[in-house]
Amino acid sequence: MQRSRIWAGLASLSSEWFRVRDSFDHSRVAQLVAERWQGESASISFISSAYNIVFRFEREGRGYYLRVCHVALHPLPKARQVMHFLLYLARCDVPVGAPIPAVSGEYIEVLADGYFASAQSEAPGKRMSRNLRDVAVFEAWGQSLGKLHAASRQYQADASIPYQFPTVQSFWQNIAPTIAAASVALRRAYAELSDWMRGLPRQDYGLTHGDHRPGNVIWDGTTARIIDFDEPNYHWYAADIARALLELWERPFEERVASRKAFLRGYLREHSIDERWVSELPFFIQHRVLLMVAWTLQEGGSPGRALDWALKRVAW
Repeated sequence: MQRSRIWAGLASLSSEWFRVRDSFDHSRVAQLVAERWQGESASISFISSAYNIVFRFEREGRGYYLRVCHVALHPLPKARQVMHFLLYLARCDVPVGAPIPAVSGEYIEVLADGYFASAQSEAPGKRMSRNLRDVAVFEAWGQSLGKLHAASRQYQADASIPYQFPTVQSFWQNIAPTIAAASVALRRAYAELSDWMRGLPRQDYGLTHGDHRPGNVIWDGTTARIIDFDEPNYHWYAADIARALLELWERPFEERVASRKAFLRGYLREHSIDERWVSELPFFIQHRVLLMVAWTLQEGGSPGRALDWALKRVAW
């Protein structure tokens, strides 16, 4: 599934981001890396520019990633609050991509023309595959997410930064106009899930990763390291579990159950949640897919097979 977008006004914001992304002068990077992170200019390589403009560089034999973004995609207060959360998780020994400060001591460097940059250590390993089938890996992955949620319970956002993390309730309200113009089946699913969400207790609820899928996890053979904290939001912790398992949708029931049990074995070693959330996972998965379908429709795209997934609730 494609990356989800989580704000209102998606189409116009996306087009502005694409414009400033494509206008960024890559020749600026060598000086930026050398002066602000003391990196080796000759080591710089371009990685991607889908959501941030990402480069790899080296310093004293170690690898790092430079992420360049623009206020058209993320306002600076949001970027600073996300960085505050990420630094907190790193201090709590949660396996995340560790940010590194610039020479100035700042973790976010403001550039000209609305751009800003940050850097983090390169995590060993490779991005986790959607085709993952090893239950031992699912168990280790669940343990990493459990550590994140256990730390999140104690987290306090920086009150001096003028940005508050959004809630899943605000996302759900924001897609209402899109759903109102959609098919009868989608409207019915939205109404059913709205009733379900209103009935949930505000228990095991806190700041979540927000897009906890295999592509946002680095596996080194031992540890699942969580990366790409672009979308933290307040949600039930079970939603991050559901997003991780969503990629298993089309696998046989027995395989889905085995993977879910392994994931939760690891998770529960680090973070305790009520048993009721296991039975709610089919709802959380359908809820997530319906959000993704609505965001795709807002961007003028076609949801493809995800549309069928948004209308079904399968056992896990």
